[in-house]
Amino acid sequence: MTSANQTSPEQSEAWRLFQAGDLDAAATLCRESLTNPAGTELQGLLGLIHAQRGEHELAEQALRKAAALRPDDPALAHNRAEVLRQSGRIGEAARAFKELLARFPEFLPSYESLLPLLQAEVERLRAAGLPDALRQAQAELASLWNHRGNALLSADDGVGAEASYRQALAIDPQYASAWSNLCNVLCLGGRAFESEEAGRRALALSPQLPQAWNNLGIALSDQGRLSEADDCFARALALKPDFSEVFHNAGSGQLFNTLLSPSFGGADILQRHRAWGQRHPVPVDAQHPWRAPGAWPNRRRRIGVMSSDLRTHAMQHFLDPLLQHHDRTEFEIVCYAHVPCPDALTRRFMAHGHRWNWIHALSDDQLAAQLRADELDLLVECNGHTRGTRLRAMAHKPAYRQASWLGYLGTTGLPTMDYRLTDEWVDPLGLTEAQHTETLVRIPGGLCAYRPHEQYPPVQAPPCLREGDVTFGSLNSLMKLNPQVVELWSTLLKAVPGARLLLQAKQLADWGTLGRVRGMFEMCGVSADRLILRGASSDFLHSYQGIDIALDTFPYGGGATTCDALWMGVPVITCPADRSAGRLTNSILHQIGCAQWIARDPAHYVELAAALATDVPELARVRRALRDMMERSPLCDGPGFAQRWQSVITTLC
Repeated sequence: MTSANQTSPEQSEAWRLFQAGDLDAAATLCRESLTNPAGTELQGLLGLIHAQRGEHELAEQALRKAAALRPDDPALAHNRAEVLRQSGRIGEAARAFKELLARFPEFLPSYESLLPLLQAEVERLRAAGLPDALRQAQAELASLWNHRGNALLSADDGVGAEASYRQALAIDPQYASAWSNLCNVLCLGGRAFESEEAGRRALALSPQLPQAWNNLGIALSDQGRLSEADDCFARALALKPDFSEVFHNAGSGQLFNTLLSPSFGGADILQRHRAWGQRHPVPVDAQHPWRAPGAWPNRRRRIGVMSSDLRTHAMQHFLDPLLQHHDRTEFEIVCYAHVPCPDALTRRFMAHGHRWNWIHALSDDQLAAQLRADELDLLVECNGHTRGTRLRAMAHKPAYRQASWLGYLGTTGLPTMDYRLTDEWVDPLGLTEAQHTETLVRIPGGLCAYRPHEQYPPVQAPPCLREGDVTFGSLNSLMKLNPQVVELWSTLLKAVPGARLLLQAKQLADWGTLGRVRGMFEMCGVSADRLILRGASSDFLHSYQGIDIALDTFPYGGGATTCDALWMGVPVITCPADRSAGRLTNSILHQIGCAQWIARDPAHYVELAAALATDVPELARVRRALRDMMERSPLCDGPGFAQRWQSVITTLC
């Protein structure tokens, strides 16, 4: 049985009595209050009381009434189905669970109740020797396991989702959709080669399955096989022209990949982004009557902040200081959360007290209409072309002014995007203007502030003191590892005899990726015994206790990973690229006063890292001092950053 939230005094008292075991008093209070506004919830509680007493008929009647009064509450319908099951009315219970899951496919408790019922039916039909009915029941059971996997994946339980998909395939090895879903969850877990195999199994069974083509494309993209991925996305769109996820993967997703690849120069990146943006021209009705002369309301400036990362995500460390310290006297902040599954970090953001809108379920047209109705003076989006982007809604120009900030360090290419907020180190004057369709607006002192993790381990002495040799390391996404990075890191390892390189990323849990990475280094003359390759870990901050010096990637560098390394006392060596995406570490090091770790060129990068590797006393000094330096720097000054951010946006709207 599941319970609803308790909101009214009557509910709270009735639930208290129920949980204390005083069923008679709880039932009396429920009956007395059924005519009150809280009566619906209490009707459901009355059903639970009857169920606990074994009064199944009365329980079913009460819960049926409660479910009819609140048809959008799956817990009430679930409890009624549970009562039917407990009273032995198995057929009715199974139908009730199926009806519930048809309406609420992500309601996990009903899967746990229905699966045993279907499994028992399968066993009954097998024992009765009814092959046709057995095959139908097995197909239904496999489908339920598959949909349970989808529900678990929506709840961010990738491990449970994988197990469910595999259970579906154990029942029906020819289940193409389950193979496709397995392809997806394996890719999300960094197991791109296994994912590719599952995707190809799905397509061998069902070549016309658009989701399988999309998932295979993602797996190939994660392996750097971009042209093959493009072909998969094209096949998916040909089969399903309105496939929104593929629109992202074939459009924004591939644009993001250009920032990662050294094969694309600034002009080519701009051309591809601009071509995407030109498919979304400025609408002729992009007027903002609330800003017309004489009509501008006498109110605070209204600023929208839109992101899919108002949850547990690397961006949390930069969004939180801004939202926490924003001046409410001059500005009204409206948050637009493209978040399907809110979590503890979402609740933290909401606690800052700004207006809040959930936009995950809105189409681009619906979102644009809501944004326009909110009469925003400035809309700041934090996704760019990353997953969860809502740029197509911004193509309507729903806000008076529109800007992109931090989540995508490059141009959006969108004609209606007025600005990109940056700083003097990510975008030095004269370096990257020609790579943008937006006007670059520099925030003095840095484009972001960093909030450390709420829980973090203590800083320990450099591991070289106990290991004898230096360990370089990187916890950046493996998508940032390219042949040029491998070649430079290999040169460094050969320049520092005995040194090792620790890489940790979710993709390294995949045997194929593991072999590919080892092969890349072996081709550069570095043997496997000098590499420490690990899959992702939930306690990744502890991994920095095993790293003496962190190495930044290029042309796409670190951001949150750089801050995390520095917070754990680990110096970071960087070589700023010629594009914005490769210069955030440059900004971070300037903000904390450690510009001495910024290289002029690749040769200087090796020189800096090798020199630091041989200076153990300096490594120990840095280890002791770095966290305190960060805490006292502008990078960790949330109120100061919010004030600087506000001073800039005042000039924009």
